Amino acid sequence: PFFVWYAPFLPHTPHNPPERLLRKYQQPGRQDDVSKYYAMCEWFDETCGELVDYLDGKGIRENTLILYITDNGWRSTSENADDPHQAAWERYALRSKGSPYEYGIRTPIMLSWPSRIEPVRNPGLAHAIDFFPTIASAAGIEAPRDLEGINLLDLSAIQERDIVFGVTHSIQDITIGNPDNNLQYLWCVSEEWKLILRYPGVDTTRFKAIHEWDSAPARLYNLILDPHEQRNLADDHPELVSKLSEEIRTWHAVDLDLIR
Repeated sequence: PFFVWYAPFLPHTPHNPPERLLRKYQQPGRQDDVSKYYAMCEWFDETCGELVDYLDGKGIRENTLILYITDNGWRSTSENADDPHQAAWERYALRSKGSPYEYGIRTPIMLSWPSRIEPVRNPGLAHAIDFFPTIASAAGIEAPRDLEGINLLDLSAIQERDIVFGVTHSIQDITIGNPDNNLQYLWCVSEEWKLILRYPGVDTTRFKAIHEWDSAPARLYNLILDPHEQRNLADDHPELVSKLSEEIRTWHAVDLDLIR
């Protein structure tokens, strides 16, 4: 057995794709930062293809599990030009990287194992905590029973899951021994609903642009009807907000009275 973790810098900034790729994505009406990002994604895809070709050449592709993931979402600043708060932040669109919104946390989780997995798109909830149980299962290793994650090769486990949780901290400013000091948001997704709770953690870094203006204590979105999280329904469904807030507190003990 072998394990390879391939983690290139692509498609992170600086966005400097080869000209041959950039030309493919340049078109009238498309901002240059968007074209460069698309080209960077294809550049990364090419390198992944080289790895897959190597496995094919060795005759081991059929019995190799490939887990494709990314650490965060990203959106160009030009795609958020209508947001008056964007002018204070030039690195990327607000509500993307470093935020609890879908542009920041909804990322691809794809598994490929030709001899074991039939290609299918599964609408179930998956999370980064599932990677270890999944890899352990593929390797024939029994994972500890108290893990929060599930084995993504087990379709029944995906179907039975009804909620996932997450937190967002101040990037690059975690307080050792007291991580909640820099906690910015707690969130959960349950069926079509997503609740985001704002937490008054300290943020002294240059990455605090979102937390400063996004002052609503609770944001509730229907991700099926409103995937871009434009309409906050917290005031319309107070009982659901209360229920999901308690789910979050049970998962991560915090003083909900501090939510503001």
